[in-house]
Amino acid sequence: MNLDQKLKDTEYIKIHSWGKILTYLKRQFDEWATERLCNEGYKTFKMVYMPVLMNIKVEGTNNNDLAKNARVTKQAMSKVAKELQELGYIKTKTDPKDKRSTIFTLTEKGKKLVIEARLAVEGLTNEYRELLGKEEFDNMVLMLEKIIVYTDQKLSPADE
Repeated sequence: MNLDQKLKDTEYIKIHSWGKILTYLKRQFDEWATERLCNEGYKTFKMVYMPVLMNIKVEGTNNNDLAKNARVTKQAMSKVAKELQELGYIKTKTDPKDKRSTIFTLTEKGKKLVIEARLAVEGLTNEYRELLGKEEFDNMVLMLEKIIVYTDQKLSPADE
């Protein structure tokens, strides 16, 4: 069998690829969130801010935990955090327990953005639950969470 035929034989994989579906859904979600928050007055908003903003605890989060929980490198997190600080969404202070670390906290502006974003996502979630049915939607979320846990364990197995 030649390569052209093999390529044709795998066309169904391209059409029904769950990776393609996830990528497309992520793009749709990013466009929806950006438009939604811009309409709420957050004109300087970028989706790259969300992993950092959404992982800052009420009492503050140090830079190491923030990078880990946001699943970004410390360098990328520092760059985004600097932009967020310049835009007035977060503030920083030296970690009293470790002078080499920084504690990030949300400003009032940052807290309002996080609350609005969470409520908007809750609204979209409810819209999708209505579309698919609560049980079906919730099962889909549980399955995706299982895939995340499985893949995390596979990519970084516990030290033996």
